[in-house]
Amino acid sequence: MRIREQELPGIGKRISFTNRDGISTVIIHHYSGKREIYFLRDEDDEEVLFSTVFTSDEAKEFGARLLGIGEESVDEESFERFRIMRQKMLVDWIKVKKASALASQTVKEAQLRVPENVSIVGVVREADILPKPADDFVIQAGDTLLVIGNKEAVSRFEAACKGKG
Repeated sequence: MRIREQELPGIGKRISFTNRDGISTVIIHHYSGKREIYFLRDEDDEEVLFSTVFTSDEAKEFGARLLGIGEESVDEESFERFRIMRQKMLVDWIKVKKASALASQTVKEAQLRVPENVSIVGVVREADILPKPADDFVIQAGDTLLVIGNKEAVSRFEAACKGKG
């Protein structure tokens, strides 16, 4: 899914994406905190299938629900901890390319090459998903690694997964 962002001078930011069913979602994030959400058959279509407006607090609650954070409302303290963690930490799916030095290495060997503050917490190989792979699990080109770490370290790790060439 490709997410597009566009500054709207004097208003805020326009964020849009199209889901796998071809429905476009456009979010207008106002500087005031208000969020407008539009669902369209095509991003350039003027006919809106559905729209709604959230206050800043409603948008935070809705976002937390989309992320699956509990069944109960998110209190301010919990949401603030989540917001701070989101600014510092990143969870990402990174594909191991053929040219990567990590291909054909065990998870234990790969962990030595992984930048500090990054952990491999899962592997996707074709249709199989392996949470918390064992140290002797051999990473192959084409595997997708689920990693968690600080943003800079994850970026360095992603470069290692691409390899040179």
